[in-house]
Amino acid sequence: MKRLLLLALLVLFLPARAENGARYLVICPDAMRAAIDPLARWRQATGISTKVVPLSLIGNDTTAIRSYISVAYASWPVKPDYVLLVGDGATLPARLYKWHGYVYCSSDNIYADMGGDYEAELAVGRFPASTPAELEVMVAKTLKYEKDPDLTDSLWMRKLTTVVREGGSSDDTIYWGNIRNAARKAHDAGFVNCDSLSYERGHTSADVMNSLNRGTGLVLYRGTAGGNWPDPFDQVSPDAITATNKLPIVCSITCQTMSLSPYEEMLGEQWLLSGDLGDLYGGVAFFGNTHADDQVARQRGAIARGFFDGLFDDNVWQLGRTAKRAKHQLHAEFPADTYDYRGFSLYGDPALGIWTATPRPPTVLHPPSIPPGPQQLVVTVDWAGTPIENALVCASMDTFVYSYAYTDTLGQVALSITVPDTGSLRLVVTGKNVYPYDTLIPVVQTGVSDQTPVPFRGPVTLAASPSPCREAMRISLSPVAPRLSPLALSFYNASGRLVLSQPVLTSPFPLSTSSFPSGVYLAVLRDRSGRALGRTRITKLN
Repeated sequence: MKRLLLLALLVLFLPARAENGARYLVICPDAMRAAIDPLARWRQATGISTKVVPLSLIGNDTTAIRSYISVAYASWPVKPDYVLLVGDGATLPARLYKWHGYVYCSSDNIYADMGGDYEAELAVGRFPASTPAELEVMVAKTLKYEKDPDLTDSLWMRKLTTVVREGGSSDDTIYWGNIRNAARKAHDAGFVNCDSLSYERGHTSADVMNSLNRGTGLVLYRGTAGGNWPDPFDQVSPDAITATNKLPIVCSITCQTMSLSPYEEMLGEQWLLSGDLGDLYGGVAFFGNTHADDQVARQRGAIARGFFDGLFDDNVWQLGRTAKRAKHQLHAEFPADTYDYRGFSLYGDPALGIWTATPRPPTVLHPPSIPPGPQQLVVTVDWAGTPIENALVCASMDTFVYSYAYTDTLGQVALSITVPDTGSLRLVVTGKNVYPYDTLIPVVQTGVSDQTPVPFRGPVTLAASPSPCREAMRISLSPVAPRLSPLALSFYNASGRLVLSQPVLTSPFPLSTSSFPSGVYLAVLRDRSGRALGRTRITKLN
């Protein structure tokens, strides 16, 4: 009794010391703390504030873990949106549910259900690693997928592989309905290919492996199963995939093909465990079921439709939220089916952004350097002049600066920051199908002029001549102040990368373009605070 009281006090006390809380909560064994750090640091840098909590601080049973998450959700000023559980079922236990006296299924849903009614409020995922080495591979695959996606083949993430194992019953109609729904929505979203494979069409494991080895972004399986996909698809092996760095998300919408029970491994675990640090292959995530049952094709059909409707229709592109959207569809259509609701679980990072198009580098406009002190950091994000709304922009600097916001309809944010005297500010921009932008902005001390400059009070028109140009050009500003404020003219290439930034001392401003490769550039004039005053596009010819 005393031990339980002490545990309860500890659980209540720890969140009170969590400062402002975190949007992304990682719970892991102490021995795996170092292995999860690269992912935790990346999530923090993107603007998803992160807190890693070792099991030694909260206990390693389901009651203690769930209590910690529940108190965090109820009391932290910044509440968790995502929970990442690190460890297999023996290392970090799932809740075991019983039916008619025997173990029915193991489930992580208890860590997502904050209301006690079995419906998930949080997006929860798990890395089923039993050793730090296994976890390092899962982290590396996650970062490769999201932070540095393989674009040697720019189309692999726009391909869908579907697999149907018919059973000769009316359930086959449901399976095929789910497949056609997913394929139609993927096609409408710009996917370039769907390999539609099935038992009745004579396809085998070899056909599935060929599709995987060509590279595919999403895999959907529908049909019967038990531990593994049945013959003729029982030889699908994540360990035999040769398409390195092309890491699919696998949706195994069937009976039990993953296990959260201690010391038990099924198909789902194999997708995450496959690969090594020098050769990343297999899957980046697996969404499946720990529960087996009969006469539930329609319930699983709701899960399949919910996942792909959420991803393509509802713009729910963060993996854990997409999985939660799938379970919401099940609850809406079959509210009494608590077993499948609890049974469907996610292996993978719940905050992972699902690629539904080839990621493109954005044009990110910001000051090339900033002064120390309090200021507004203005950042603009677009694609070829079209603003990107809801991109997540985060500025961070050691423990001194941490500010993030989502871009508005104009693709712009203004972050309020106070910068120390020296160092560099890290700026990271992420978003749906946005190739991550990650750069350092130096902090530069500026001298005080002996003359008071006249600031610009409104927008400035930039005019470039000649345009197109070859070796040199002149850029004129209108209006022109008698003495220019501290201004900087920055040039970005078509990929949004800064290629040159120079102070503007006169107008017209002479510019040598001899070192510029041919192409289209965006010239942006900014004031000292980083506010964009004007912009123009220039074309450089050979």
